Formats: sequence, C-alpha cells, structure tokens
Amino acid sequence: MATAKITPDRDAVVSEIEIAAPPERVFPALIEREQALQWGKSDQYEITEWEMDARLGGRWRFVSTERKAGGQIYRHHGEILEIDPPRVLAYTWITSWQPDPSKVTVVRWELTATKQGTHLKLTHSGLAPISGAAEGYSQGWPGLLQQIRDFVEKR
Repeated sequence: MATAKITPDRDAVVSEIEIAAPPERVFPALIEREQALQWGKSDQYEITEWEMDARLGGRWRFVSTERKAGGQIYRHHGEILEIDPPRVLAYTWITSWQPDPSKVTVVRWELTATKQGTHLKLTHSGLAPISGAAEGYSQGWPGLLQQIRDFVEKR
C-alpha cells in the first residue's frame, strides 16, 4: 500500500510504494503513452490525453477527466528537469485547477531496485506557497502510485 507524508515545512509530499517488478519495467509506465492511458483509469478519473517527450528539456502534458456526468477536465503540463532511466524522472508540474495556475511545482520520481522489485518514491515539492496543496496532494498521490503498481504487477 502506498504511503504519503507531508514534510514539516509543508512544502512537499513524499509518497512511496513497493512494486513487485524491476525498475526496468516500472520506469516505462511513467513515460510511455500507451501504459499511462491504461494505469490512468480509476472509478473517479481517467487520463484521456498523454504526451511526453522523455528527454532533458522535453515537454509533457496530460489531461484527466472526472468520470461522473459533466465531469471536470484537469490539464497538467511541464518540462523534464532530470531523466536517468530507469532510476530518476523529474519535471515541473503546472495544473489548470490550482487556485493560481501559474504556480510551478516539481514532481520527482525515484526508482530503487530491491530484492522484491522496485521501491518507488515520489516527491512533489514547491507546495508551501499554494494554500491546501500539500493536504490535497497527500490524498491523491498514493492512489495514483497504487494504480501504477497494480498495472505493472499485472503485466
């Protein structure tokens, strides 16, 4: 099960999960469109668009939609800051649904090989200036990590 912690300064959320698959199988799920569109479905939301130019300085974007009738559309985009397959992926995170969509935060994925597979750690930082962001993301990221784990382990 995924965990989430808010740092004492409320600037970051750290979410972690163990996945029974090697980093070489987990990392592509983070960057490949076909895989993201599969794990990006839940009872509440669905990723409907996904693009990632998986290179330093490359751009990425995705759109997710609430599954209920008349569901809200959420747009996310940014730029790749660091990429070291299959160990690290970091990018800026800009969303349409924050109170101030011009606020830029950073999402960093770290994959560490373990005897059982992969320890996946996500750190979403730069949240302190955004009221309520740490609390909101601490509720959302664990579910997403769980979806990725379930998808990768079934492959």
